[in-house]
Amino acid sequence: MSSIAFMTQAQEYMFTYSKLFSHLKQNVKQGHEDVKVGLFFLNADTKKNCVIQKAWMEKEQHYEELKTTRYNELLLPLDDNLKSANPLVFVRTPQDQRCDFSMVVMTKQPLKGTVSYTEVEMLLPQMQVMLEDLGGMFASWFTPDVEGVTLEFQGLVDGQVEFSNGKTKPIVNGKAQVALSDIGQGGSMILPQETSRVLPYLPRAD
Repeated sequence: MSSIAFMTQAQEYMFTYSKLFSHLKQNVKQGHEDVKVGLFFLNADTKKNCVIQKAWMEKEQHYEELKTTRYNELLLPLDDNLKSANPLVFVRTPQDQRCDFSMVVMTKQPLKGTVSYTEVEMLLPQMQVMLEDLGGMFASWFTPDVEGVTLEFQGLVDGQVEFSNGKTKPIVNGKAQVALSDIGQGGSMILPQETSRVLPYLPRAD
């Protein structure tokens, strides 16, 4: 999905801005009000987000540091002028870890407290459309249906999500997969803490 040069000794990843721009432009499309494309680096062994120690753009004499979130999402400005200039984007991660580039569809805002069936229901078609848009012309033929959300919690290894119908769903290694049908129409779910990421749940994906 991306052109990546990986230099083992420096543990730095290098991209061209224009390549990332082509994916991130989905974030400003109409119909994607609550979801976005997020850029992360995933520890190949633990499958947890790698710490981004430093990230920056450079071209000739121009240099600009990039921001990240507390959940180690790379924040890249969306700018047509930058696309034309096409600087190189560098990301530095810990030397003792192998980190793979990870581009995900996720909600723009975390979920917390009591979350209603309607709130989750509203996210699913947006996630579906964005996955298909990222996949290209024929993606709607092959993209599995988004049937719920994958909830990720930072610092929480195990626990449970509670539903208003009395059922529960376990949180394993900081993650729980919740189908819309688990919540039930008119129902809600109670989260033990604010999510770090909310991703699509694709139970029929191979």
